[in-house]
Amino acid sequence: SSEGKTKAGQRENADVTQDKQAVGAMAEMALGSPDAPLTVIEYASVTCPHCAAFHENIFPGVKEKYIDTGKVRFIFREFPTPPQGLSYVGSVLARCAADKGGADAYFLVLNTLFKTQQTWIYGGDPKLELVKIASQAGMDEAAFDVCMKRQDIIDLINENVKTANQKYAVDSTPSFVFGDKLKPVRSAEDFDKYIEEAGAKAK
Repeated sequence: SSEGKTKAGQRENADVTQDKQAVGAMAEMALGSPDAPLTVIEYASVTCPHCAAFHENIFPGVKEKYIDTGKVRFIFREFPTPPQGLSYVGSVLARCAADKGGADAYFLVLNTLFKTQQTWIYGGDPKLELVKIASQAGMDEAAFDVCMKRQDIIDLINENVKTANQKYAVDSTPSFVFGDKLKPVRSAEDFDKYIEEAGAKAK
């Protein structure tokens, strides 16, 4: 239908490297209406302290003001940073949670990973701590072990990194793409400013 074409056309500015039909662990991890006029992509790492600070201090306001009101579709893409191994492990775990509970479960695990960074990254037993986080998403240790062998998820994360590097020249985390422009966000005010700029251009 022509309506379908228009809607698809409106979202051309949103870069979609992942299969639109993919579900569960392989889906694009997004919050907000798919018909929102503006798409914002965050590239971040579950082991990055600045990313944790953004999600704790700035993101709740962004969600309330822009995502919950239908103005912004927010996509989170993994961009692992040191300690790299643990960053992949945390990201894979969050995606496995999405197999059962969709994006809501993904963001629940993601937020827990951010909030408890000190414990699971620098504690004596990362696996023990991560299994505890997995249990919140309804996964036992056996399911956690199976999850850690998901090469398809690792390949998807690597694809996200490749797109970030090649298309947007992302070289640090967190990095934000408003529409199709990479912008530095240091505060809630920055977010407001870039959304206003991108929104004005979209009209």
